[in-house]
Amino acid sequence: MADTVTIDQLNDSATTKAMNDFIEFYLPRLKKNNLEILSMYKVDYYLADINHFIFENRSFTPEELRDEVRKECGEDLKHVISVINPDYYDNGNLVAGSWETWYEKKFEKVPVRD
Repeated sequence: MADTVTIDQLNDSATTKAMNDFIEFYLPRLKKNNLEILSMYKVDYYLADINHFIFENRSFTPEELRDEVRKECGEDLKHVISVINPDYYDNGNLVAGSWETWYEKKFEKVPVRD
């Protein structure tokens, strides 16, 4: 089995892939207001800045928005991912397979009240 690393240990191309994957996960969930699991992490300040940028630029096409979020919010995105601290393979792929899978696994662990 391949060694796992954090986003901070990835090379530049793998980091770019990891950030692109997170953006692809984040934007649709933000639009649906379905990001509760991320509130478990101390990233609210960074997400507020990212969200502000997204809402200010909602007239962009989806492709433009993805590119601009990566370009303008890259350091904030990397910090968010670093705090969440998922495991990666050295090529930038999540060990969980996808952010959707990661999210669902976290969601399954949330206690349910009777």
